[in-house]
Amino acid sequence: MSCGRGGQDDHYPSPRVFLCCSRTFNSRGGNFPLNASGGGLFLSCGEISGDIYAAGIVRALRSLGYDGPVSGMGGPRASEAGTEIFRDFRELHLMGISDVLPAIPRLLRLRKELVERVFEIRPEALLVIDSPDFHLPFVSSLRKKGWKGPVIYAVTPTVWAWRPGRVKKLARDVDLCLPLFSFEHEFLLRSGVASAWSGHPLTDEFASFIPRKEEPGRIALLPGSRRSEITRLLPPLLECARLLRERGFHPVFSIAPGLSPELRSWMVHALKDEDVWEEDGRSLLSSSIAAAGASGTASVEAMMLGRYMAVLYRGSFLSWLAWKTLVNTRFISIPNIIAGEEVYPEFIQERATGLNAFHALERFLRGGEYACHVRRSLALAKEAMGTTGAFRFWAGRIEEYLSAGETSRKRMVRS
Repeated sequence: MSCGRGGQDDHYPSPRVFLCCSRTFNSRGGNFPLNASGGGLFLSCGEISGDIYAAGIVRALRSLGYDGPVSGMGGPRASEAGTEIFRDFRELHLMGISDVLPAIPRLLRLRKELVERVFEIRPEALLVIDSPDFHLPFVSSLRKKGWKGPVIYAVTPTVWAWRPGRVKKLARDVDLCLPLFSFEHEFLLRSGVASAWSGHPLTDEFASFIPRKEEPGRIALLPGSRRSEITRLLPPLLECARLLRERGFHPVFSIAPGLSPELRSWMVHALKDEDVWEEDGRSLLSSSIAAAGASGTASVEAMMLGRYMAVLYRGSFLSWLAWKTLVNTRFISIPNIIAGEEVYPEFIQERATGLNAFHALERFLRGGEYACHVRRSLALAKEAMGTTGAFRFWAGRIEEYLSAGETSRKRMVRS
């Protein structure tokens, strides 16, 4: 059965771009006396997706002509882009409340080391990327110790979904937010937080991405990139793989690039009887007819490729209790939030089983009106990702803080 575009040509309004004006002072007062040495950009990211964003930002900065030093906490991609790595981002491979609690002493030591490093090198600006449970306290510690330099937060916390009290910390401690999505941008502006948005970086990556040839019957199984996420999702995905094989499909598991050697070794052993893919997940997605797996970046990439996905989430009891109590959104996956409906079926906690994922995939692969509706909804959601050029846009906003000089800083403000 063929599916029409279903309104795909009814484009969303062009995204608003918020420009800047000069400011001769920081919002916390003074002319940045602690940061007058001009030590370039210090960045911090805490997971694989953050490392990808860091690399994109650094490359875009260089393309704009910025030749100052860039250092901080990152990973192999940020390093390849020219970042001097102070600490490895994989020290923050955590997920959920129960995962954070045992690691608190180590995280406190890491935060202390990063704070000391910032004051040691005195960068012109600080860029933190995602990982709010680490970065919000980190920035707060810097402010309490007298740091008056500009702070830019890329991939901002999901304050629109849960723990909205964090928006006060953003307004107090952060000079500019660079969110991924337009609805986040609008929420931040309504909350009095400086924000700029033109599109999602994935629009750039997919504009130049060359998809693999679609393999008949291939189903991508995506357990994620965080240790706790992987260990909780592998069992139901293995069950789903067995059911798919029984129906003649070809399941392939993704092992995300950038995992620690120990975690990768564990996954290889756990998947010794399965077909695995160790290149980037989007290449696997592009060569597959559908997918099942974690609710994070993979679900957005699946949306960009127009691939159907069954989303699974299994967290600790404490994490799930916090989610049920504090979250203000109906869905856990971004494609569903953008679409305003459950385009991707979401199976959470005890419902995150291989059988449920298999039945969802089977329903879509049968075709019919349901499959057509999914494709139309995915096309509309993809359009809401904004225009290309996000990394260059972000880099331009960051460079304004890096090039403004000792006594004159430019700051993004609301239009």
